[in-house]
Amino acid sequence: MREKRIRRAGLAAGLALTLATVAGCSSDGGDNDEPIDTGDQSSASPDAEGGEAEDEAALVALYEAYWDARVELENSEAGDIQVLDGIVTPEMLERELSRIRDFQSNGLSRQGGPTIENITATVNGDTARVESCKSEEGWDVVAGGEVIPGVIPAELIEVHRHVVTVEKADEGWLINETLPEEDGTLSCS
Repeated sequence: MREKRIRRAGLAAGLALTLATVAGCSSDGGDNDEPIDTGDQSSASPDAEGGEAEDEAALVALYEAYWDARVELENSEAGDIQVLDGIVTPEMLERELSRIRDFQSNGLSRQGGPTIENITATVNGDTARVESCKSEEGWDVVAGGEVIPGVIPAELIEVHRHVVTVEKADEGWLINETLPEEDGTLSCS
């Protein structure tokens, strides 16, 4: 029993460092059959008209697909990064791949999923911004099939803003960057 505790402590310390490094851009993935709870509060801006409203609706759907793909990736021990094709730019795909590889190389995965609410999209020509309120409470870190308690930083468990930028490409809208929470304008209190 003592040997198991020591391994968990080392694994928990490594995980805490990994999560602290990616706190601004955590992810989920894998074998989760449950959809992400978006709180049924996602919408385009109320003053959007015509094509802009359609773009905003498409951006909300893209953002939801992004989180579904991340949950799938992080909830598996060896997820297929291709689930992000058509959702993120090649540069963003590389960043996600690097983060996921680091996570999985430590024998870690997740179970459950984050809560994503109040998704809003703002279009500015061929660029856009999508914000939401996110909490990772209930999206546990797992090693060897066992939940590792206390390793997800408090700032990820608390409801907070999550902000991405999006660009219009030939194939449609693609997420190209995750911004710091401070860059958001959405109120998540």
